[in-house]
Amino acid sequence: MRGHSTLSLMALCLLSACNQPAVTPKAPAFQSSENTIRDWDNVAHEIADDMASHALLPPTPPMPAPQGYSTKPVFVRVQAPGSAFVREVAGELEADILSRGGSVSRTPTGATVVNLDVDFVAWSPRDKPPGLVGTMAGLASLQGTLIGASVPMSRWTAADAAAFSAIGVGAAADMVVALTPTSNTEAIWQASVVTSDQVVMRLQEPVYVRNRDIPLYAKTANLMPVASWSAGDATLAPRLLHLDP
Repeated sequence: MRGHSTLSLMALCLLSACNQPAVTPKAPAFQSSENTIRDWDNVAHEIADDMASHALLPPTPPMPAPQGYSTKPVFVRVQAPGSAFVREVAGELEADILSRGGSVSRTPTGATVVNLDVDFVAWSPRDKPPGLVGTMAGLASLQGTLIGASVPMSRWTAADAAAFSAIGVGAAADMVVALTPTSNTEAIWQASVVTSDQVVMRLQEPVYVRNRDIPLYAKTANLMPVASWSAGDATLAPRLLHLDP
């Protein structure tokens, strides 16, 4: 009977996998998700820390400032003005800059320009196994168990509890699958500092977001990044023009 139950379980597993494509399994990995304003502010903190590591900003007090760090003011360039996410990150980043003893410029002239942008990718909903697979697998194990348990002093006594536990575990697994959202939307935020001839800093990270939160990240316009002011940049000298009548 035990062999019959095992065959039943294998048949259910095979049937549940028949409607799924054969794909290469992905290695387990962690990726953050965003669903609070605090998560958005953490993005600004990460950008400020990266700027400090590139000597573009003083570190968080009471850490001493590194030698040769930039004392230029910082202009936060919002490339996606229609994105609530980018606007919040920009505001929090300016607050971080000021709290570190830096200064914030309202124009890019003579400043270090941090360009903030975001894009998002809405993948198709992930495939789910057919419903009640776990529960049916637990029920299948009862066939041999109930027959073996009818014999006095049966060696199947311990299997009784295991079978009923399998039903409970299967039902719990089915509930988890049913309640797991199928959303697979990712937002990719970017922060960069560039000059006329080089990339000084670039930070980019994907995060999971809910489908209903896409309007918080979407943008109606995509502005071009602005280069930071470098020592080699020079303004044109004013010239006096004479009008010859």
